[in-house]
Amino acid sequence: MSNKRKLANDLVPGSAMHPGELLKDELAARDMKQIDLANELGIAKNVMSEIINGKRNLTPELAVRLEDALGIKAEFWMKYQVSYEIDRIRIKNKKAIEKAKISDKSKRKLASV
Repeated sequence: MSNKRKLANDLVPGSAMHPGELLKDELAARDMKQIDLANELGIAKNVMSEIINGKRNLTPELAVRLEDALGIKAEFWMKYQVSYEIDRIRIKNKKAIEKAKISDKSKRKLASV
């Protein structure tokens, strides 16, 4: 067993939060309707709904539009999107390692990479 310390950045989250959830909270805080933001962004209401429900990812273009509409930097939205995608991959990999029919020692080695 290795004495290597795990850093907080190395930990695998239990779940990943899509930026659409944050956007939904932001709309609620501003007492703003999804349809109103969709119109301001120049996107269809079903596209806005897909983003809010985590079924569609943010693009750089949409992040810039959100910056203009809400005053929240495009970089913030994109960093959140990338973090979400990385977390999903880490969760998927962790589940694959846990499911794999290999020894516990090998699983620990894979998990520490």
